[in-house]
Amino acid sequence: MGRAAGTLKTAARKASKVVFAAADPLFGAFPGPRILIYHQIDAGLGRQMEVTKDAFVAQLDWMDQHGLVVDLESAVAARGAAHPERRFVLTFDDGYEDFYRHGYPELVKRNMPFVLYLTTRPVETREPLFPGGGAEPLTWDQVGEMAESGLMTLGAHTHTHLDFRTATTAQIEDELGTSDELIRDRSGIDPRHFAYPWGYWAEAGDAAVRNRYATATLGTGGPITADADPALLNRVAVQLSDGVFFFTRKMKTGMRLEDIVRRRLVRYSGP
Repeated sequence: MGRAAGTLKTAARKASKVVFAAADPLFGAFPGPRILIYHQIDAGLGRQMEVTKDAFVAQLDWMDQHGLVVDLESAVAARGAAHPERRFVLTFDDGYEDFYRHGYPELVKRNMPFVLYLTTRPVETREPLFPGGGAEPLTWDQVGEMAESGLMTLGAHTHTHLDFRTATTAQIEDELGTSDELIRDRSGIDPRHFAYPWGYWAEAGDAAVRNRYATATLGTGGPITADADPALLNRVAVQLSDGVFFFTRKMKTGMRLEDIVRRRLVRYSGP
């Protein structure tokens, strides 16, 4: 993409976010804890699934000033308590090495708990999580170091990042079994929490996920109310174009029209 085209795309994305933010009052209150999705930090690739380090630091500071960053189980248990919207859960998908370099030290500095949903094959094979560079995976030693900090909850995210919508029940069972076994063998941790790859739920995997894990998170959807299903917990995606301003809007009101549009664009109709 040329510089001019990239500039136009960035401007269009920001304009659309203004519209999405303006539509929030139409959807009413946004109750429940905020479970955030992060992927890469300061990777320099310009992908929406990353954030800059400066934005990440500013976002952490904002959460620290406006609520409390808590572990996943505490947030789920308190989803019907007073002011659950002031509880923030930090989750990091896939397992990128740039998170260890740029994100993890900031969490240690602030003593903030977090969830790492690990895709195991890249850690085993040392292959990038996607081609072209800039997506190098964590090592097992890095995973172990973060686990020893006492801040990290290590969750499962399958072995190959399989899209469950196109998989059979047998394929899903194999993915989950391989991932869980590797996590136990390499880290000594029995994963109790799971994130659906791509954030997409599929009926073929529902029973297997419920049988293995205490919670499962998605990548989209509505607020987490007192009666929310722990096996279908919706998260709020943090994007490169959010910066600080739109991040705070997401934390306060959800920017749910953006989520609805995204679901339709990818033709996802699940929970």
